[in-house]
Amino acid sequence: AKSKRGWSSRPVSMGRPFMNNLPPSGFAPQYTLRERWRMLLLTLLWAVPLLLLTTKIFLPWFDAVVPLAHCHEYLGINGLTLVIYGVLVGLPASLVVVVVLLEGRRSWRTWRLGQFPLPGEKVLRPTRYVYGRRARLRPALFFMVVLLVCGLSVQGWVWAGNLLPKLTPDLSVCFSGIAR
Repeated sequence: AKSKRGWSSRPVSMGRPFMNNLPPSGFAPQYTLRERWRMLLLTLLWAVPLLLLTTKIFLPWFDAVVPLAHCHEYLGINGLTLVIYGVLVGLPASLVVVVVLLEGRRSWRTWRLGQFPLPGEKVLRPTRYVYGRRARLRPALFFMVVLLVCGLSVQGWVWAGNLLPKLTPDLSVCFSGIAR
């Protein structure tokens, strides 16, 4: 709200942040309270079912499969090998894929433009535009973390390759009728 003396710096009621009263230049636009609630509800719509699916279905299934994994072969590959490589290589690699799909394009655009937040991008709290090296710091850190997790996945491949020959699974479980 602009007063006779210029932009007001006093807080505004009804839950809106006081920075909405500052001049638009220099600050990124903010989400409204309604948009924030909508984002929260949309996030809960996918996060809660995913959490329930993971805790109620996937983890109990995984707990049942792991002790007998060495008894089965899938496409000619021992089940224990799949579990070890899946945990040590697949988890970090899938994390990289998901994070890059969600954040990679935005970070790449920030790096190329040298501006954060991106032009027209809404933010949750009052955020000044940052340019140049300071703006490129976030995407640089993001890509370093992505490379670090990729390196962890490659190291996981080495660890799995070294670990598998040392494992001596109990084959009696496979022949006792417990394994299906």
